[in-house]
Amino acid sequence: MNRTCYLCASDQNSTVFVENGIDIVRCSNCGHVFSTYEQEEHYEGYWDDDSSYDLGWWDLAHREIYEDFIGKFLTASSGRILDVGCGLGFFVKRIGERKPGWEAIGYEISEKAVRFAKEKNGLKNVFPGIVQKSGIPRESLDIITLWDVIEHIPKPHSLLEYLHSLLKPGGILFLQTPNFPIQLFKANLKVLLKGMKPDGHYLEAKDHINDYTEKTMGLLAGQTGFKDCRFTILKPIASVSGSGGGKLGTLFKKTYYYATKTIWLLSFKTVNLNNTLFAVLKK
Repeated sequence: MNRTCYLCASDQNSTVFVENGIDIVRCSNCGHVFSTYEQEEHYEGYWDDDSSYDLGWWDLAHREIYEDFIGKFLTASSGRILDVGCGLGFFVKRIGERKPGWEAIGYEISEKAVRFAKEKNGLKNVFPGIVQKSGIPRESLDIITLWDVIEHIPKPHSLLEYLHSLLKPGGILFLQTPNFPIQLFKANLKVLLKGMKPDGHYLEAKDHINDYTEKTMGLLAGQTGFKDCRFTILKPIASVSGSGGGKLGTLFKKTYYYATKTIWLLSFKTVNLNNTLFAVLKK
């Protein structure tokens, strides 16, 4: 088990949650939270099971959040955007449909997922492998996105430094990741109401190796060369599929989104109770 913080190298920490025998700990020095489970740096197994290809979830349920992103960030008539960990390619596809003036590129470590993106989604600019070996020219991109990627990577410094080198001056790296304080509250509430279940989903200790807050995301941004780290709030992923909540779940997610966004705006963007962190790192 790993108990050394990758942000500050301290091995002093305290346990904040135990999930099926795996400790999730908070660094006593910098406050970063991480799982002690030792996952591979480049884990390729996520897309191996075809049952993960819930197209109602990966396509339909994500359309609104992708539209919100496009409306906020792809305001220019043209540009170049790279999606790292693009999965089945639906975000890249959406950009091609909505912003044909933009060149959208995807990189995904799973060859199986890339095959789907090419054969089923008809994408030509989606490639398999590690993005650090892509050969993309330095300072050639306007925007890079990582949707639900950063929490899976045990030591992301080298990746973010590489992505920083690909951005044009003033370009942005957009990161979506769970908002840890809110996720911890929900996990503790589940245990309180239903007890700890062996097959329960809490903080995904084997999958989400690093758990970020606004503070620790800012630390990571500064350590990897970015001059600014700000946060925004986008519309939620709709519970069309992949969730047992149905229409009621969708209604709750939207209500929660509007409530948390209102609190965020009224607090001058200092109180973020959203389920998700949307970080915008500027070069």
